[in-house]
Amino acid sequence: MPRSMTGFGQADENGYHIEVKGVNHRYRDIRVRLPKDLSALEIPVRDLVNEQIARGKVELSVSRIVSSDVQERLSINWDLARTYFNDLVQMVQHFGGEVNFRDILMLPGVMSESIRDAEEQWTLVRKGIKVALDSFIRMKTDEGRRLKDDICARTEYLDSLREKMKASSQDMVQLYRDRLVMRLNELLESKADMVDKTRLEQEVALIADRTDITEELVRLHSHIVSFREAVASPEPSIGRRLDFILQEINRELNTIGSKSQDAALSHDVIDAKAEVEKIREQVQNIE
Repeated sequence: MPRSMTGFGQADENGYHIEVKGVNHRYRDIRVRLPKDLSALEIPVRDLVNEQIARGKVELSVSRIVSSDVQERLSINWDLARTYFNDLVQMVQHFGGEVNFRDILMLPGVMSESIRDAEEQWTLVRKGIKVALDSFIRMKTDEGRRLKDDICARTEYLDSLREKMKASSQDMVQLYRDRLVMRLNELLESKADMVDKTRLEQEVALIADRTDITEELVRLHSHIVSFREAVASPEPSIGRRLDFILQEINRELNTIGSKSQDAALSHDVIDAKAEVEKIREQVQNIE
C-alpha cells in the first residue's frame, strides 16, 4: 500500500508535546527541534524517525508542557529572571510595550528541568515520539489509499487509450497508401495510369516500416503492467519506482506520436500524455 509523504501527528506524553509534520521532498530530509537541554538526544530521535520514513521532508519538534505532573521536576532561576525583568522594563520605558512572565520564561536559563540523566530523559521522550509517529504514519497511509484509488482509475483510462492506439495502428498503412494514391491522382490527373505500381508499393512498404509502432505498443503495455504491479505492492515506499516507470511510459508515447500518420492516433497520444502527467502529479506525493 503506497503512503503519502504528507501527514501530521502529535502526542502529549510525560510532560512533553511532540509534533511530526511531513511534506513532499525528492529525498529523505529529517529536521529535529528539541529543547536545549535535550540536544544530546538528537541522534537517537533521528534514528527513530529514519526507521519509519523512507522519503520526504519530516519535521519533528519536542516542547515541554508545564503541568502539575512535571512541575516538581522544574526549577526557576529567580535571580536570572529578575535580571531579565529589569532589563526588559528598561527597554519598555524606551520603546514602549509591556512585559509579562511568558516573555521571561522564553528566555534561556530561566526555567530548567531537574533531570540531568540523558537516559532518563530519553525514556520519557521516546514514548511520546512513538505515539506521534504512529499517528503520523496512519495519516500518511490514509492519504496513500486515496492516492492509490485515483492513480488506479487513471491507469485504467491510460490502458484504454493504448488499446485505441493499437486499433488505429492497424489501418495506418492502408490510410497512408490511400492518401498517397489520391495525391498522385490529383497531380497527374489523366496520366494517373502511368504510375509505377511496383514503385508505389515500395514507397508504401518503406513508410510502413518507418511508422510501425508495434514494438512501442508492446513496451507500453509492459510498462503499464509493471506500473500496476508496483501500485499493488505491499511496500509503502514506491514513489521513485513509479516515477521511473512513468518516464518509460512517456518515452514510448513520444515515439508513437512522432511516427503517427493518423489524426485520431495523434489525438489519443496527446490524451495519454496528459493522463500520464496527471498520474505523475499524484505520484509526486507518494513516499
